[in-house]
Amino acid sequence: MIVSSDAQLPQPASAAPPALLALIAPDAGMDRQAKVGKAGLAFLIAFACALFAAFAQSARVDARSATLQKLETAGQLSSMSDRAIEDETRNAERLYQVMRVAWGAVEAPAFLLAGALAVVVLVWFLRGRVKGRGVFPVAAAVLLPGAVANLLDGITALRQTSLPAGPVMLSPRNLSAIFAAFGNPVSGAALKLGNAVDFFSLWAAVLMAFGIASVGEVPARRALIGTLSAWLCLRLVISVAIGGA
Repeated sequence: MIVSSDAQLPQPASAAPPALLALIAPDAGMDRQAKVGKAGLAFLIAFACALFAAFAQSARVDARSATLQKLETAGQLSSMSDRAIEDETRNAERLYQVMRVAWGAVEAPAFLLAGALAVVVLVWFLRGRVKGRGVFPVAAAVLLPGAVANLLDGITALRQTSLPAGPVMLSPRNLSAIFAAFGNPVSGAALKLGNAVDFFSLWAAVLMAFGIASVGEVPARRALIGTLSAWLCLRLVISVAIGGA
């Protein structure tokens, strides 16, 4: 019996996980993720990066300036001793650390559920039909751009000597931050519009669009237009709601 030479060749190494492939090839990667991918790997990566960013920011927090401003506004600063001010500062830092780490722990699960709901709603809105078990794998893959952003934020935080206790922009994520980094800050309506164009969020929206096209059997063009339109509306609403901050 003649044995084919192909049968004697070693089998090729397994392909990259589809969720990771989707980061550089959204169409092919999300199609595979929706059909044969699983949610576990992408979710764990997102969860780990969110916790890393939370612990990194907590390790560098310095609430002294915020505490002094709060006490001065309340008219208590002049009557407090240095020891009391230090205690207030320490309490503020501990509160921030607990809240920041708690949010880091729930961020990935909350966004996974929200992403799964968004996939189902958009498939219905775009007149598709969810088939198979691809909803959560797609929603998990959509978390990865945010995981990259959290990873960059964590690295940036560790390179700082101190960080204020509160929301802080660490790595540039939107057009407003890019303009500010180059010394051309924008304000007013331009600031709100610039904040709406969040690169990592847009990246995630593109992944979701291709995932919806596959899991809901929606034409890719329609999925892209519908998902990106919904993304832009959501980003504008968020930007206006927070006052362009």
